[in-house]
Amino acid sequence: MPKARKKKNSSFQTTITKSVFLYGRPNKEKLVILQQMQNSYTALINRDIDLLEKNPDIVLQLVKNDKKDPQMRKLEKAIRPEGINSAFCQNAFDAAVVQVSGRLNNIRLDLLSEGMGIFAQSKVLFAMSVMGCSKQKMEETMRQIEGTFYEDCTKTLHEMSEKEFSDLQLEFQERYASKSLEYRVPKLCFVSVPLDLRLMKIEQSTDTKMPYVIIITNPLKTRQRITIPIDTSSHFLHKIQNNKMAGTVLMQVRKGNLRIGWSYDSTRQQPATINCIGVDTGISDCFHTSDGRAIGSMSPVIDFYHKEVEPAFAELAGLRNKKRKIKHFLRKHDLPEDVRRSLIKKMDHLERMIQTAKAPYRKKRCYYARLDHEIKKSVTTYVDSISKDTLTAIEKLDIKEFNKSRKVNGMFSKFARGKLQRKLMEALNQKGCDFFEVAPDFTSQVCPVCINLNAENRHSKGFCCTSCGYQDDADHVGAVNIRNRAGDREILELCKEHQYSRKNLQNAIRIVYEKRHIAYKTKQAASA
Repeated sequence: MPKARKKKNSSFQTTITKSVFLYGRPNKEKLVILQQMQNSYTALINRDIDLLEKNPDIVLQLVKNDKKDPQMRKLEKAIRPEGINSAFCQNAFDAAVVQVSGRLNNIRLDLLSEGMGIFAQSKVLFAMSVMGCSKQKMEETMRQIEGTFYEDCTKTLHEMSEKEFSDLQLEFQERYASKSLEYRVPKLCFVSVPLDLRLMKIEQSTDTKMPYVIIITNPLKTRQRITIPIDTSSHFLHKIQNNKMAGTVLMQVRKGNLRIGWSYDSTRQQPATINCIGVDTGISDCFHTSDGRAIGSMSPVIDFYHKEVEPAFAELAGLRNKKRKIKHFLRKHDLPEDVRRSLIKKMDHLERMIQTAKAPYRKKRCYYARLDHEIKKSVTTYVDSISKDTLTAIEKLDIKEFNKSRKVNGMFSKFARGKLQRKLMEALNQKGCDFFEVAPDFTSQVCPVCINLNAENRHSKGFCCTSCGYQDDADHVGAVNIRNRAGDREILELCKEHQYSRKNLQNAIRIVYEKRHIAYKTKQAASA
């Protein structure tokens, strides 16, 4: 099963990309042309993805996501279909390169976390290992690249014996083959079409009520242009008038409507911070802060999912299972004609019930609406309560690592903690408030008083230290430890040193906390 890419570090963005949308209602003839463009673009991307995956000579360019490499441009021209606009084909090829490059980089990062060393740390060596290059060729390539990192890689390769190199390459190939099965080759179903100045032009309207018109060149037919009036809201109109019109837009056709989206950059200055607040993203409480505030609650949303959404989909799954059993029974048994017809009618009835079942999907939409409402309310409440000189310390959550019980994993995934945290960071960035991510390991198991790290310190929502007896809410303890960790240089250095190995990082943090706990007990004994 394909896995999500590990979450990158997030930080305050001085430049924020915002989007503006314009809408149009083309007539039937123009709508058909636009839909053909969208379908052809999607098909081109999927075709290019298959061709890139099967070409072993461009692995390095794909790993580096180097779309402008001469070899890549030559390949794009060679596979370009006749009769289609070159800019259209080039945009599709570049999109395919991004998809394949992302898959390869996911595999590389997973191999790096599993200890494959320089063969996963260096993109060049990773690509050469995939292509099965020799040790000598790798050394020659590394010597041609300037930089301390590449010099260290060259030295490591030179000191490696041929047998050691062969064993590592054999292990690499086995792991790479295994990871390639986990990350499926991308296949896109619906893609927005990028239109640059070679394919479109947006002008102010002179003969319609709409403020703008877009003139699109049909890439599938020579010298055919279509003009469509496009409208937008007063808010977006103000943004368009105060920002430079983009040279590239995204076109999307859905339900007979045309949507044009373009982006612009909004800059802001990173604020100076005076105080720090730790925020723990919980399950029952959306946020619990280090100053003792519990903000929002996901319990009603989770209860709605368990009581309404799950039973509705379980009933739908039951209908599918009944139909599957009847189909299997018909295939395996030689039945009289009247019995066979009766079972086929029953299958048709079950299929109609499945196709017309609206309640499960309606309840699911209701669940997502409630979830989004609670997230928005909680984020707004917290952001409005702080000043711009406040640094918000939060956990660096990686939701793909489900290593807890089945019940807790389900709560984490349905609770959408990653979405809640992402919305919080976006809101802080929009307001101009700084934030900082810290490693989440053991934040709810460490006593903030005596630095005792013990899993038995926490009992559900309660916290009671097994060493000094300190008692508090577990989420509040987590928020306090998150705030303290934001300024803990020793822990931050360990996070940087072991950023690719979660296990090594946890072991290093345990050692640090054990030393601090012993120092605390020694100090208490001396003062007594």
